[in-house]
Order: sequence, then C-alpha cells, then structure tokens
Amino acid sequence: MSDTPADRVVDRPSSVEDTLVPLLRDQMVPWETLETRHRTMLELVRLLLGVVPNCDRYLEMWPPAFRTYNVMVPNLLNLPFSLLGIGGAPAGVVGMSMYVASRTAECPYCSAHTCSFALRRGASPDRLAQTLVTDDAAFSRGELAAIAVARSLACNPYEPAVAERDALTSVYGAKRAEWIVLDAVMMGFLNKFMDAIGVELEPAVVAEVRTTMGRDWSPGKAGATLDPRAATQPPPPADGLRTKLRIVPLLPAALRTDARWQRGVPSTWPAVGDFLRERTGHDFPALSRLHHRRAVRSVATMLRENLDPASTVIGLDTKILAGIVFAEVVADEALAGDVRAMAARHAVTNVQMDAAARFARSEGDAAVPDENPRRRAALTLSRAASPSPARIDAAVVATCREAGLSAPAIVELVCWLSVLQLLHRLSCFYTRP
Repeated sequence: MSDTPADRVVDRPSSVEDTLVPLLRDQMVPWETLETRHRTMLELVRLLLGVVPNCDRYLEMWPPAFRTYNVMVPNLLNLPFSLLGIGGAPAGVVGMSMYVASRTAECPYCSAHTCSFALRRGASPDRLAQTLVTDDAAFSRGELAAIAVARSLACNPYEPAVAERDALTSVYGAKRAEWIVLDAVMMGFLNKFMDAIGVELEPAVVAEVRTTMGRDWSPGKAGATLDPRAATQPPPPADGLRTKLRIVPLLPAALRTDARWQRGVPSTWPAVGDFLRERTGHDFPALSRLHHRRAVRSVATMLRENLDPASTVIGLDTKILAGIVFAEVVADEALAGDVRAMAARHAVTNVQMDAAARFARSEGDAAVPDENPRRRAALTLSRAASPSPARIDAAVVATCREAGLSAPAIVELVCWLSVLQLLHRLSCFYTRP
C-alpha cells in the first residue's frame, strides 16, 4: 500500500471523556519509577515489542495488576522457549492467532501490538493482512485451525467451535495446540484491560503496523494522543540472532522475579485446586484440563493476586458481584458458578447476586441494586466494561467520578474483569460444547 496522505490518516476518538483515562491520568506511575522497580521486565518487553507499552503505567497503580500481567505473559507465551524456537507451536502461528483474537474482540490497542508481535516473530505482512478474510488457499491447515479457534474464543458471547477445536488438535497434537489456545486465552485479559481502560497507543507501534492492518482499522479511543499527520514506517523485521542473544543476559533476573512472584503456588492438579480452595473458597476446576504446568501455576497465581483480602482496594465482596455481572453479560453459566462458589466466604448473599445478574441484563439507567455509592459505581462500570468491545462512555465515567472510585480501585476492578475474561475463554475451549 502506498504512503499517501489518505493512508496516513489516524482517526481520533469522538471524545477522550469516553474512556477511563481522565480518572487515572493524574496517578499514572512515572516511567522513572517503573524503571527502578522493574528494569529487567521492561527491557524484555522492549525487545519483544519495540516499545514499553503505556499499559504498564496504569497496571502499576494497583501493583497486583502489574504482577498479574507480568506473570501471565511469559508463562502463557512459553517464553523464552517460543522465541528461541524450542518446542511449542510455531511463533508465527501464535502471533497470527493473537492478532485475529484482538481484531475479533475489537481492541485497537491489542490489535496494533499483536500485529507488531506477529511481524517480529516472522509472520509475513501480506499473509497477516489476509487473516481477516481467511482465503483457505493462502494458509496451511494448522494456520486455518489456529485462526478459527482464535476467532471463536474472542466472540463475546462465545461461539461454539467443536470442529475447530478438533482440527487444531489434529494438526498440532494436544500439548502443542494448547500453547496456541493459551495465547488466545491470554488475549482475553489483554483485550479487556486495554479496551476498557482506553490505554493510549504508542505512535511508534502504529507507524510500523498501520500499512499491514489496512484502511478498515482505526485506533478509535486508543488513538487520542496520535498525530494524524504522522507517516507510516516499514513493518518491523523478523527476529534475528542478535535479538535472541540480547535476551539471554536478561533471563536470570527475569526468572528470579517470576519465581518470587509465584512462590508457594503449586503447578499440578489436584494440588492447585486445593491451594485455590483454601485461599479463595473455590478450586476453579477448568485448570484441571490444562497440560502445561507453567500455565496452571501462572493462572493460579493470577487468581491468588486478584483475590487476596490483604491487597484489595475495592473489596472482594464487590468483586464477587462484579463477577456475577460479567458472567451474565457473556452468558457463561459455568463462570457464574465459579464466582458464586466464593460468595459465602465474602458474605455475599444469593439475593445480592441475583440482583446483580438482573442488573447485568438491564439496559440504560436501570437502578443498581446496592445502597453503597461506590459499589453502585463499580457495578455500573462492570456492566459497561464486560462486553467486547467495552461500552464505557462519558456517563459511566461521570458515575465513577461522582462516587469517588479511586484510580487503584478502578484498575483493580478492570484487572479482575480481565482475569474473568481469560477464565471465560479457557473454560469455553475446554469445558463447553
């Protein structure tokens, strides 16, 4: 595609007030603080994506969210092994499935980042651009199966994909196929968090992927800070030996951090179920279906981080009700059962949960079933953030502002909804027809 002025146009959102950013901007963690706390993690991400994502400054507002994100990404991406070509699924196919999942979920931030990720892992720009039309003649059986599964998992509510699931397993085998599934599952968290918050896209990322993503892609609300006159850049090159070697010195520190953040969490079933039941009130049986220990352990760690009574700002009772709202919006009865199983521990009644479910099904200005103004705002935000794409607008932002929801509380709540989106995709693939 030629670099004409028309090709360089980057749409701005109709109003930046239709995002949560105005409620968070003043408390964004400075880059200098992030570098001091997490230098190795940031350098690894810079090598993988070419930039350190803006989302880091939001996630660190509630530190368990930052840990959740940084435990999830390397373990569900099987890093560094996938980058070095050791075992697992082909890196190009993984990147392609992540991109398709993000475009399907209509998350402009993740669409741009997964496009960059896939290109850097060796996906062809031309073929990556074709994934959205899926001309069977252009792709291998394995690629077609990965694209189909990613697209189905990213639909919200989920679209059953038994045939696609079987096709993926028949090509790659159960264990290799699981890495492709886990990456589409991981994008559930990332799509939800980035889209719901309205994280601003980095100009450098947009410049290098705009041509590949085509004229039908718009940065939407994520493009608030982009210069519409900025020129495109060539797609990033695929990883070479130099890039891979630059990762090696960073691995010891990264592995130590990962081990510290996951200390005490088991990696096999039923031990992990017992661990979660003791700490959260529920064993999350979908984890029993996973083949890879590092995936089991990382998801369990994410749950521990997000359901820790010592670190919550918004309150675990509120998170239970927010979980009921999410499960109702995405029509996931199994996930609703997971959330309800934790209710007694946090003194949440069936009456409260039933009222939250009815509110989730309602439209517009329906009364929020709670007398606490902050909880009412949290449930209003949950209902707006649960669909894909999110339906957060100026009215939702005003409700959160008027109720005095703090920036850490908002980040915590959106992180929890993002974990639920990950669990939703995981259980859809393994437990639903």
